[in-house]
Amino acid sequence: MSDGRLGPIDDVELDMRALMRALGRALPILVPLFLLFAVGLYVGLSFVTPRYTAETKVLIEKGESSITQTGGDTEESRALLDAEGVASQVQLIDSRDLAMTVVAKLQLDKLPEFYATPVSDFINGLLSKVGLGKPSGDSVREERVLQRFAEKLEVYSVDKTRVINISFSSSDPVLAAKVTNTIAEEYLALQREATRVANADATRWLDSQIGALRARVNTAEAKVETFRAESGLFMGGQNNNVSLPQQRLSDLNTEMARLEAARASADAKAEQVRKALAAGSDFDIPEVLDSSLVQRLREQQVSLRAQVAQLSATLLPAHPRIRELNAQLADLDSQVRQAARQVLSSLEGEVATAKAREVEIAADIDRAKVATAQSNGSEVQLRALEREAVAERELLEGYLRRYREATSRQDGDYLPANARVISRAAVPLEPSFPRRLPITAAATVALLLLSLAFVMVRELMSGRALRRVIVEPPEPAEPGLPVDGRMRWSDGGDVRRMMPAAPSFAQPQVLPPDMQDSLRALVDRIVATRSHRLVVTMAEPPAAGRPLAAVALARQLSRRGNRVLLVDLHADGADGAAMAPESERLTGFSNLLAGEVSFAQAIFRDRSSRAHIIPRGTEPLPEGLAGDARLAEILDALDATYDHILLDVDRDMAEALAPTASTIVLVAEALASDPRTLTAHETFTAATKAEILLLIADTAPEGEAPDPKTEAA
Repeated sequence: MSDGRLGPIDDVELDMRALMRALGRALPILVPLFLLFAVGLYVGLSFVTPRYTAETKVLIEKGESSITQTGGDTEESRALLDAEGVASQVQLIDSRDLAMTVVAKLQLDKLPEFYATPVSDFINGLLSKVGLGKPSGDSVREERVLQRFAEKLEVYSVDKTRVINISFSSSDPVLAAKVTNTIAEEYLALQREATRVANADATRWLDSQIGALRARVNTAEAKVETFRAESGLFMGGQNNNVSLPQQRLSDLNTEMARLEAARASADAKAEQVRKALAAGSDFDIPEVLDSSLVQRLREQQVSLRAQVAQLSATLLPAHPRIRELNAQLADLDSQVRQAARQVLSSLEGEVATAKAREVEIAADIDRAKVATAQSNGSEVQLRALEREAVAERELLEGYLRRYREATSRQDGDYLPANARVISRAAVPLEPSFPRRLPITAAATVALLLLSLAFVMVRELMSGRALRRVIVEPPEPAEPGLPVDGRMRWSDGGDVRRMMPAAPSFAQPQVLPPDMQDSLRALVDRIVATRSHRLVVTMAEPPAAGRPLAAVALARQLSRRGNRVLLVDLHADGADGAAMAPESERLTGFSNLLAGEVSFAQAIFRDRSSRAHIIPRGTEPLPEGLAGDARLAEILDALDATYDHILLDVDRDMAEALAPTASTIVLVAEALASDPRTLTAHETFTAATKAEILLLIADTAPEGEAPDPKTEAA
């Protein structure tokens, strides 16, 4: 264009009404075709040979009953019942040998279902007659039968149980049930046969081991007796488990203890008698009172005292009769004391005898200790021989016990299997394949979806489902001015938020002249130059509230699929209020700088886009923040995560951060030719080598409705 203006721009969008109309036109043709296809498929499936499936369930458990079980739970029985053991039984049922047994028993190789000569075999037979075909025979026939048998058989274990499910499919329902039950029966028979063979092998092995083990037991026991006789280690005691020297030493110790107790008792009794004699008191001591002489003297004393008491009533103490009786009482007391002295002499004799006997027994104990010490060395060797003999004896007894159990099982034909059938297969009444109704419905629905998708793709490829949209051209650029964009704003109070109305931008100085001049072009420039760290600031202090240009720019960059983070370092915190979730006090950069919160607690998601924001925070920002090492560390950490980081700062901090920025975005409310705008541009040009972009925000009166064309753009 000669005037430098760009013509109208054509854009396209999806026309849902046209797409629905195309589907409506196709349905009258597709529905009869679907119905015809469904009927044909349903009828065609009726000609397919039905396949019936029969199921048998087998429970894996220990076959031994509580009566015949010889021991507790062994490692073998526990291994049988765990998950690996059940899986092993599944493989056994699905084995080739079991399949061959079932095929031979039911003569399945004679049924056409299992052996039907295919066309390839017929051709191979013709070629074999002229010497060109592959050899064929019974082995090939057997392999084919086993292969088809395996294809029809399915064996699996039920989850979290010890139940194995055996299913077999066949065109004959009776044959399917018969084969399934036969597999279970042959599996149990195979287990019983394995048990019988194991018992027979164990019996033969035990029989051969028992003879040799008996000879070893006899030899070991003979060695024990020979060594005992040579060493004189004969056994004594009640249980014949103590050697004679040890038994003698034990008896001497017992006798010594008895003598010491008797001596101590006699010595104590003698001391009591001695004290009684010294005191001249009554001899109320059991040893004295037990003497027959003392008892008679006591009786006489009692009789005389009775006479004295009787005569004292009529006679005086000096009477001859009274004096005679008192003399007799004194004589009796002397006789009692003499008897007590005799008892004391007897007790002292017992003490002396006990002491002499203790000396003799002590000498005997010393001699017995010497003899016992001499026999201990031989006893060590004897115990070793006895342990060997006992081990051989226990091994022999264990072998004999197991041999008797094995022979009793073999003779009694008791062969339990470690499984039992809990559900036998019944003749199925309904075929498992084909299920005509579900298959027909699924195929019809799938064809319907594919047909609708084909119609939609055809409409989109032809362009009939797309409509053109004409976008009004932007305002012409004013050449010679370092302007990168202009945008309209509406006054929303103290803080004016960016409105998407009537975007009209001048031609960027660094962009080609034929590129559309808009905010989209500004974002394209930032993305093309891969500007990583952008400093957004006002070219001049706003008159009443600042426009949220950084918020608009962050949202536009995020809609391009970029990871964008806006850091609000303004004192008013307007960016956080516009983007972050509604909250009275949001933690943010000041809290992160102070170490009070983590990155995850300071970063918020924009309510209108996928951009992230770090609000200003609840704490005041420190002086000289631009030169703070902590700020550099935080920004370096954020650089590794985000594609674009926008630092929305005031003019002073912007000049301090300019050397480290990739791009400087100046937001101006005045024209690009305004001296204040030019002064700001020159200031930042001198402060940094980064690219400087100018964004002009045109203010609109409060409540002014945007142009409909602008909204559409």
